[in-house]
Amino acid sequence: MKLFRRTGFLAFAIAAAWLTRAASAPTVTFEVDPPNPVAGQAVRLRDTSPSATTSWFWDFGDSASSNSAAPSHAWAEPGDYTVKLLAQGATAEATVTVSPSTTLRLLAAHPFEITVDAADPANGDPSPAQAIAISDRFGWFSFPGLTNDPGNPEVTVKVLEAPTFGHYWIFWSAMTSLEYTMTVREIATGHVEVYKKEGSSACGGWDLQSFEYVPTVTPPPSGASPTPAPPTATNAPNSTHTNTRTRTPTPTITMTPTITMTPTITPTQTPAAPPLIHLRARQWQWDFFSTDLGINGGNEITLQVGQTYQVDVYNGDTPDVTEVHTLQTIGGIGLQGGALPQGTNLPLQTIQPMTAGDFAFNCTSYCGQFHDDMLGTVHVVP
Repeated sequence: MKLFRRTGFLAFAIAAAWLTRAASAPTVTFEVDPPNPVAGQAVRLRDTSPSATTSWFWDFGDSASSNSAAPSHAWAEPGDYTVKLLAQGATAEATVTVSPSTTLRLLAAHPFEITVDAADPANGDPSPAQAIAISDRFGWFSFPGLTNDPGNPEVTVKVLEAPTFGHYWIFWSAMTSLEYTMTVREIATGHVEVYKKEGSSACGGWDLQSFEYVPTVTPPPSGASPTPAPPTATNAPNSTHTNTRTRTPTPTITMTPTITMTPTITPTQTPAAPPLIHLRARQWQWDFFSTDLGINGGNEITLQVGQTYQVDVYNGDTPDVTEVHTLQTIGGIGLQGGALPQGTNLPLQTIQPMTAGDFAFNCTSYCGQFHDDMLGTVHVVP
């Protein structure tokens, strides 16, 4: 009996000590700044653990390591690297994606890859830009092949989530007279948009429509069982009852048959598609076209309150169109504007004007240029 009590007490003491140690195990965390570097770009790593420590061991995943509290490190080649920090007897790790030196990777939750090629003014040949990441949403490019100055920012780029508007927003500003082409690729879908800066004006632009916003789905905790869906009732064949029950047989009663008249079936009509309206930016006017509404040109159109329309906005289909035009948002009818480089469309929009009135619009400022004579009016009548 004494041996049993001693053994039981010893087991209890060991379990209690293990639980106490587990409860007091330190939490180790760290940050990488910037979190989206390019090959050869130095980043700063910093221990952000809630408890202070006096010793660190960093493993950068490329055979390099450090014992500094806040080391700086650059990865020579692009790729995914597992960074580990050993401190206070615990380990934390994270994956750092290093992009090629010419590629800026922004927005880790839904990443975009951006490249810029500047045009050599001597012969028009493309010259790849050098990317520098600043934060998860922002970075810039230099043109060392043309300026011999890799530290001189020439084009800045920002990517933002705009869930309220249902899109990702791309903004870029330029501090150069050189012409360039910027390519933006959405990694999840492979969707690519190409933007060109032509002429010597130091201007940038924006795209608020091309990339649809995708909500981030938070996975369930590790080991958690998914919430079972409510059972779906399965109808028995040739039965309108949800559940099949066994009943006591009922005596068969012969009834006089009832004659049921065959109902008249009225076919369901497919609702007509909303009228399609084309709004074209030309040199230098806006033109409405709609086969559905019998409209063939002109910068004015009449719509009805409560009626649904589809609107396609595009920048020219003739050689005379060379400028970038920017449609002003027409808030009174819910039509979203945006920049229109030559030969491009805004995404097809569905609108339903709900207020009568006249709603004027124009070609807003783009890179300091006002196309004041590009005016238009939407008349909404009851």
